[in-house]
Amino acid sequence: MAPGIDFAELDTVATPDELATYLAALDRPEGEPTSGPSRSVRTAEHEGHRITLTTTYDVVVDGTPVTARLHVSEDGMLSAPGLPYHRFTSALDAVRALMSAYPGHFVGGS
Repeated sequence: MAPGIDFAELDTVATPDELATYLAALDRPEGEPTSGPSRSVRTAEHEGHRITLTTTYDVVVDGTPVTARLHVSEDGMLSAPGLPYHRFTSALDAVRALMSAYPGHFVGGS
């Protein structure tokens, strides 16, 4: 057993609902949207030209807008702060994973 770690307490506070509650209480960085579509901006240089690519995700679940905060990396993979150790090739897969990880934040469905 690691010194100073209470594994019973860790099991209690490490649930997805507890993490979601903790993250929701944190201060958001200046300019970080709290609702509405999620935007991801990437830039690159190619043969002397500057490229700016803005990807916008407008996520709606059961008719309710959801701020999923999806981000696209330089290699085209998606990530979401709510699932920091996951990467996705599909925005739909990312939203499905968020719904599975945080079911209490989504109403309706089966």
